Amino acid sequence: MALCAYEQEPKVIDAIRNLSFVPADLNDAWTKVALRAPPSDAPAPDSKTAPDIEDFFQVHSEACQRGETTYMDPATGYNVFTELAHKLRGKCCGSGCRHCPYSHENVKDKPSRIQQPAMMYAGDDSGPLALRHGYVRCLFDSGGKDSFLAIRAMARQAKEKPFGLVLLTTFDATSRIIAHQDISIDVVLQQAQALGIALIGVPMHRGSSEGYVSRIQRALGVIEKHVGEKVAALVFGDLHLEHIVQWRGEQLGPLGYELQYPLLRVDYGGLLDDLEKSQVVCVVSSSTVGSVSVGDVFNREFSDRVKGVGIDGFGENGEFHTVARVWKVDRSVALGL
Repeated sequence: MALCAYEQEPKVIDAIRNLSFVPADLNDAWTKVALRAPPSDAPAPDSKTAPDIEDFFQVHSEACQRGETTYMDPATGYNVFTELAHKLRGKCCGSGCRHCPYSHENVKDKPSRIQQPAMMYAGDDSGPLALRHGYVRCLFDSGGKDSFLAIRAMARQAKEKPFGLVLLTTFDATSRIIAHQDISIDVVLQQAQALGIALIGVPMHRGSSEGYVSRIQRALGVIEKHVGEKVAALVFGDLHLEHIVQWRGEQLGPLGYELQYPLLRVDYGGLLDDLEKSQVVCVVSSSTVGSVSVGDVFNREFSDRVKGVGIDGFGENGEFHTVARVWKVDRSVALGL
């Protein structure tokens, strides 16, 4: 931005380029474009007749249909490169651009920079869940106890016949926080690295009308390009909420993937037994009820206590959410290998 702003002042440009943290090939990340003024009869941004001024997805789609390389962001007024502009460049510039068509392959700090679905961690090449085994499954992972127990269920199956596993996590593109769990995407990356399991991050933009299913479809496409084969199944850690299972079937079923629920209707006692075997401590990360506090340790005693006051023992009605501290336990123990 500074290089563009001071383009007519060579001394300032030289000073910027001489800064130790400025990459030598920074020119690849920006270009100067002419701003287009809005039509004179366009309504003011606060006009009740204006469309959703935060929806850049539709504006971008229309700009691409017209063959344009930039569009004006409805929320900020800044000009943004379209996907067409990035394709003309021919490679990812590493800046974390909003419409990068290269899955941010050259972005260094993916947790804080990616704007499109991208592989954040390729996983360990050893073990029964390594991608090299093929028959890749994609497990929707929030970083909490249910997701972790679903991962353990996958690990048990993979001991019999190895297959690849990719964790898929959606998070807010602005805050980088995972909805409901109230934990950062950095934490889930730490979990994936500790377990040696591949992870794809899926930023969800508040200022976009692109639907959830479309974002998931994009992410699955990135996985399939990475592994060179179609994803075999989508895996979820749902326990007993039938309406959630029904919703997933209605929304994701038409994509043509098998939907798997390894924990569905499993007795809570059995799940608690499995969690104890893992030696992984799960801690409450968010709560909507007064009897549960952030920082409480989720275990059998905790589950029995909350059931005594009318709360689901696993918080399945949204009463509380947890984070699994898998990085504190040996990988083979955490996964049950």
